[in-house]
Amino acid sequence: MEPFCIPWSCLDLSNKQPVSTEKQQPVSAEKEPKTQKSFAQAVSNVCEIPLSQLPQACVKGDGLAIAIPEEDYMVGVEACKHNLHGRIIWPKGATPLTVAALKNKLAPMWKDLSKWGVSSLGKGFYEFVFSTLEDVISVRSLASWNLNPGMLKLFAWSKDFNPRVQQNVSAQVWVRFYGLSQEYWRPNILFAIASSIGTPICTDAIT
Repeated sequence: MEPFCIPWSCLDLSNKQPVSTEKQQPVSAEKEPKTQKSFAQAVSNVCEIPLSQLPQACVKGDGLAIAIPEEDYMVGVEACKHNLHGRIIWPKGATPLTVAALKNKLAPMWKDLSKWGVSSLGKGFYEFVFSTLEDVISVRSLASWNLNPGMLKLFAWSKDFNPRVQQNVSAQVWVRFYGLSQEYWRPNILFAIASSIGTPICTDAIT
């Protein structure tokens, strides 16, 4: 009969080390031999919380409702006090960045910040985690961050944020000023005029 291989390493407690011909060291009498776990034991209760302490779901209207521990929820809210939500507005045809690429883009801009992190929420939205309130104030000092391509807009963190129900309230558009005399064709002047409409990003090559 061919030997049977256990596909789950967590269940295979057999000694796979080659047998040595050297003299074996004595084993302490206090050390108990390993017992083989069943598959159910290996995958059950990995969070180490007794099932008896978990709340039971109940039917409420057309769905199920379950009570969550309020104390743990408040701890989670407190842990998010230095978080920000963000959305990247991509120009037409641009390829969205991965989370790692986005962090590499922002790292030189945020080099003076303490430790920070970012995770994708989907639909072009991200969640940023900062270490201090000073860092939050620093990154929000600018209305948007130019990622070239794309613009990152940061806004306050809010509870129960769902990117799937968010409505887009901003987009990149070109604005043309008609009848503007040549002496006004200076970047600071053009940006000052454009700021009455939105956040200036750049001027075109002709300008």
